[in-house]
Parts: sequence; C-alpha cells; structure tokens
Amino acid sequence: MKANKKGISLIVLVITIIVIIILAAAVILTLNNNNPINNATDAVFKSDSAEITSALAIYIGNYMAKNNGVSPFSTTTAPAVEIEIGTPRTIDQVKGDVPQDKLNWSDIGLSGMPGSMKKATVNSITGKVTCTKK
Repeated sequence: MKANKKGISLIVLVITIIVIIILAAAVILTLNNNNPINNATDAVFKSDSAEITSALAIYIGNYMAKNNGVSPFSTTTAPAVEIEIGTPRTIDQVKGDVPQDKLNWSDIGLSGMPGSMKKATVNSITGKVTCTKK
C-alpha cells in the first residue's frame, strides 16, 4: 500500500523562493530607473524654469513698451552680463550703457525664488535664462 504524502517538497519550496527573488529584483530595478520622487522633482524644476522664462519675457516686453523699445538688458558697449535674479536692485539703479546686474523677483512678477531653484540668471544680450537646480 502507498503512503500518503502531505506537505510541500523541498524542490517546490526552493523553486518558489527563486521565483520570488527574481520578481523582487525586477521590481527594485524598475523603481531605481523610474524613481517617482526624482521624476516629480525634475518636473517641478522644469515647470519653475518655464515660469521664470515666461515672466521674464513679459517683463522685458512691458519694459520695452514703456521705454520706446529700449531693452532693460541690452547694451551697445558693455559685454553680455549674467544677471542674477533675486538679488535686490531696482531698474532706477541702471546707469548709462551698463546693464542692470541685479533683478528682483518682484520685478518679473514672482513672489520669490521657486523652491526647486538654487540660482537663476539671465544673459543681458540674448535674454536666455539659466536655472540651477538645488
């Protein structure tokens, strides 16, 4: 007469453990490549950069409209200057052909530096905005 076998054999248990380890490794590798926190941080930084660029374009347009087409940054004799945004200085402090080297956040219509930024600068000739991530 045959004896009834109850339970799981050792081979089935080892195979099950190996399959679980392979699936866990696949999940960990997927999370490392598509880290949702890093993706969210990058999206916020890109959004903040676009907001600064847009606000600066509006600021330059309004300034030029009020000053007969004269840009607040372009100069004829001075070389291009990287203007740091967020360091207090008003437009009234611009003298002659020297470009304004400081610009308040409120000048461009923002309440302050976005949280994802360490530094934001604008080129005085091209108007290109460069943002540094925290």
